[in-house]
Amino acid sequence: MNHAMQAVSLLLASMFQGRHPDRLRSSFMFAGPGEPIALARMGTEVNYDSKALLQAALYVRRHGSPHLRSLSMDEVNSRLKRFISDHYYLLAEQAFGVRFSCSYDEHLSADTKERLANAAGASALFVEPRQIVLFPLIPIASDAAFDSSRFFICSPPALADQLTAHQVHTDLVPDSFPPVREWDGIRHSPTSWLGVEAPTLDAAKQIRAAVLGAVALLPHRSERYMFSGRKMFGGYTSFDDRCTISFGDPHTPPLMESLVLDASDREWLSVLAEKLVSPSNEHRRQMRALEYYYRAWAPDPVKRFPTLFAAIDAIFGDASQATQAVVDAVGPVMGPEYTSERIRLILRLRASVIHGGAPNVYESSKYEEYYSTYERDPVRDFELIVARCLQQVVFPAVMSERPHTHADLIFQHTGKVV
Repeated sequence: MNHAMQAVSLLLASMFQGRHPDRLRSSFMFAGPGEPIALARMGTEVNYDSKALLQAALYVRRHGSPHLRSLSMDEVNSRLKRFISDHYYLLAEQAFGVRFSCSYDEHLSADTKERLANAAGASALFVEPRQIVLFPLIPIASDAAFDSSRFFICSPPALADQLTAHQVHTDLVPDSFPPVREWDGIRHSPTSWLGVEAPTLDAAKQIRAAVLGAVALLPHRSERYMFSGRKMFGGYTSFDDRCTISFGDPHTPPLMESLVLDASDREWLSVLAEKLVSPSNEHRRQMRALEYYYRAWAPDPVKRFPTLFAAIDAIFGDASQATQAVVDAVGPVMGPEYTSERIRLILRLRASVIHGGAPNVYESSKYEEYYSTYERDPVRDFELIVARCLQQVVFPAVMSERPHTHADLIFQHTGKVV
């Protein structure tokens, strides 16, 4: 089936000249092929039947470019209407200045509809767009650039080569954020760059979350949530048909000790790159788990605790028997010390917080019960459980947690191995 032709037929069937209470009015200027819209001298109005437009949006969402499935129905509707305004010149000869009461689908000739379908098939409705989004990183350094089809991590001096490999050519200042020469505002100095190739900014942020969620598994468990007061910055620069610069929150917490990625990290980064593009439901669940783990990196323990449970549910959860699925999966990873009773008590602690039994984890009676029984903080215990499970399930045998930065010094002064 020609999906572009079917989508165009559904879209045109929703379009009318006459107004009606059930129709959405859209007025716009239109220009000829290749002419900038700023030079448009003619305007028109299209009235969309709401129910018919919904059918067109549903069809395009199912059969069009994959990135549309992550957008809201309102956004897909907007993109369909924008497609019509951008390509109205294809219809103008038969529709502009001509009065008709039927739908555009009934009025237009087969040749005109075919031209519009060809334009749809070549547009972002059916061809997934690509843009490069650069995220500046501060406490993460890169001693050896890593590149894949969806993301790369590199030091500032290697940025030009990475962008060229992804067909981006621009006048760079690679050791600056923003990394472009034509910028008169404030500049910051990143330690490294995370570059993501994705169809939309939201999709790029999802990949960023999965990548940095994986990076969050690397620090020693005693340093993963140890933060400093160092000055941080964030934001992004994107490149598609134009350059967009935005300042915002930092992409990582201010780690006390900077993390260095080198050639030894290529193996797990390659596994991550493969799973990011894999259609497997299992791999998709694992990437969602990394996204949740990333969200839990910066917040304090009270806010981190329920988000960590979302990560473990994403990777192990079974909707029909969630508790048993987690118990069965966590036990073999953590070893005999973590009995089913111990894991179930942590799960009951989660339930008391999420379902309103306690305003935060420390005020739950299960928190004190766990501490009394196992002489361990259940929040820190669960941080360890989630990290171990993600390390072993998502990156089996290829990811190792870093040793403590000051392990030798701690052993020298205390005799303890950390």
